Amino acid sequence: MTDIRVETITLHAADLGAANPLAAVADVSEPPYAVSGALPEEIAAGMGFGGVRNLFPYTMQDAYDRALEPTQFTAVVLENSHLRAVVLPQLGGRIWSLRDLDRDVDLLHENSAVQYANLALRDAWFAGGIEWNLGTRGHAPTTASALHTAIVDAADGPLLRMWEFDRLRETVFQVDLSLPSDSSALFAYVRIRNTSGRDAPMYWWTNAAIPQTEHTRVITPSSTAIATGYDGAISTVDVTPEILAPACAPYAADYFFDPIAGARTWLAAVDENGDGLALLSTDRLRGRKLFCWGDGIGGHRWQKWLTPDGRHYAELQSGLARTQFEHLLLPAGESWDWVEAYGNIALQQTADDEIPDAASAAARVETLWPDADVMARLERFRASADEVPREPIVRGNGWGYLEQRRRDRAAECGIASPGTPFDDPTDEVQQWLELLDTGDLPLTDRREIVGSYVRGEPWERLLTQAPRTWLTAVHLGTMAHARGDLEQAGAYYAASFALAPNMPALRGRARLRAETGRVSQAAGDYLAAVGHALPDAQRALAIEGAMVLLDGGDPAAALRVLDAASDDVAVVGRVRFLRTTALHRLGRDDEAGRMLREGIEIANLREGDERVSDLWVRVFPDEPLPAVYDFRMKV
Repeated sequence: MTDIRVETITLHAADLGAANPLAAVADVSEPPYAVSGALPEEIAAGMGFGGVRNLFPYTMQDAYDRALEPTQFTAVVLENSHLRAVVLPQLGGRIWSLRDLDRDVDLLHENSAVQYANLALRDAWFAGGIEWNLGTRGHAPTTASALHTAIVDAADGPLLRMWEFDRLRETVFQVDLSLPSDSSALFAYVRIRNTSGRDAPMYWWTNAAIPQTEHTRVITPSSTAIATGYDGAISTVDVTPEILAPACAPYAADYFFDPIAGARTWLAAVDENGDGLALLSTDRLRGRKLFCWGDGIGGHRWQKWLTPDGRHYAELQSGLARTQFEHLLLPAGESWDWVEAYGNIALQQTADDEIPDAASAAARVETLWPDADVMARLERFRASADEVPREPIVRGNGWGYLEQRRRDRAAECGIASPGTPFDDPTDEVQQWLELLDTGDLPLTDRREIVGSYVRGEPWERLLTQAPRTWLTAVHLGTMAHARGDLEQAGAYYAASFALAPNMPALRGRARLRAETGRVSQAAGDYLAAVGHALPDAQRALAIEGAMVLLDGGDPAAALRVLDAASDDVAVVGRVRFLRTTALHRLGRDDEAGRMLREGIEIANLREGDERVSDLWVRVFPDEPLPAVYDFRMKV
């Protein structure tokens, strides 16, 4: 018999903090990757489109720290006599743990804490379990946020459903988890519905973190792969025993295994006892990837940074495309769906770390999920995909509700379905609901940056038709700024500030001036903004202002902006690092060196960012780099 139950569990976790209120208008497009050797034509084509200019209308989640405190989370447990899965809906629907009860072994890297770090599209990410990544390349905007979650009474038995509206692509995704009573595999049905009204670039990768020891070996039927590292290069490689031993990798690397025509696509890992996660799916998911941090100093440092108890992990991943540099085109109005399965590959113990035979693993794959059941299970999931869920266990955000309301009023095709309803508004959408209902956008405190944004032509029309106020003008400026129309953005910011001096327009103008080379003018705006900002925005303004002024070559102005912030802001690790950088560029290395020796911990240090180690080397060229500053992925 299968049991689905809701529990409250306590985990050590960092405080995520409030979302950054500043609109994410900056161009954060990644540079193109170098290519070593010829890539298949379809991969090269998929790399040529689909990237996003920025994350707007999402805001960044970058206010967390590294202090861990006992924190309660809602958990949903799916359990039968063979497996127990623990799911955390408030943390992106992450499958936190998966335990094989028959062999008494954990199949996933269950982290000792929820320790956030800057690896996701919106910054905050944490290691462990199985996560869902949708929309564009990177860890998804929802990876550290709550999903709508409820139990569904399906014909085959109860299942757990999680769903959300993705604001970047205007799509709806759902994940239905099922653990049949006699099954040694947990099944996940995923459906993405394109509700945008246009063809949408699409990206999906399921990331499963697995325990890694010196004995861990990866098993794949593939003999070739596409490899990438932190130098940005892409090359085709043969799959060697060294690649399949993640603890032996000298540096962090990705290996995208080439699918085999006509064969099932799968990937697995085993420990010295033959136990480990098998990652299976229907044919829609063609990509399979191994990620490893490698045996370098930086890789070890990142592992410790992400998992406080020091245990190492690697990742097995499944995706729509063959690599994570590609997008596929999901036609307007259409849906893609598939089934994934997770279970113990449970092979016989290997001797002397010998790589298990792929044929033996393939036979076990057939036992876990027989070919004869693959399409039948997909059809059974499809039959229940629109079944109405029970009362919510956890509620997601209110943006799906807002978009459904807007489309209802405009007589457009909606985004909700019976199986994925959006019934609940949240505080952050209330001002936009009033714009829909009354045609007027309610004014807020001019000193405040609310951090609630909308995107798209329908919303621009509503704002243009509303009575012109400083707030409607600044939102129109922000929308133009985010899509790259800088001239239009500047005109709207100027109009807004002329109607009434306000903090959002001041910030928008400052950012725009910095981006267009008017650094001295931007410095004055940022100094005024930081000096007059309310506490919720001062930290974000000080950090952004110092960063863009340093990038613009004016460390003295960056220092003045940081000096204008409160004492609470001054002690933030990122702020201390920016101050140290400014001091060094001003030739004040005695002061910069003193701060480096005191210790600077940047909670949201970006993966691959080596600016801290670089600064140490510049200030102390004759001294070794301390281990606490060594996050270098290539040495």
